[in-house]
Amino acid sequence: MAATHGALHRLVTTTTALVRNAAGVAQTLYTVLRPGRKEGERAQRNAEVLIAACRDFAARRGRLPDALEQLVPDFLPELPPAKFSGPTFGFTYDVSGAEGAPRHVLGWTDQLPFGRPFYVFEEDRWGYLD
Repeated sequence: MAATHGALHRLVTTTTALVRNAAGVAQTLYTVLRPGRKEGERAQRNAEVLIAACRDFAARRGRLPDALEQLVPDFLPELPPAKFSGPTFGFTYDVSGAEGAPRHVLGWTDQLPFGRPFYVFEEDRWGYLD
């Protein structure tokens, strides 16, 4: 009876360890190989390129651009892609606020259908919406 109990205990313990290991491997693979990871990293790098170009524009012209298209061709040869392409999910650049105190915000869609990182130029900060 004690031998049967010991064998059953070892079986349960071994099975539990195997399930935990399999779950850990699956989680590690998802973290490392998750879909869209490379595109998300590319979008982040391209956002940094756009921010630098906007800062260069402001240094030379005394103000931030009103639209990203104003960066081409003097500051960038072309606008870089975001994670997803198209007018709905590409980079967005919003200029809003009062006449004397505009607010410039660069953003893009990182996770569908929601999940948008953004950068506020006047506050020099990143945020995440949704």
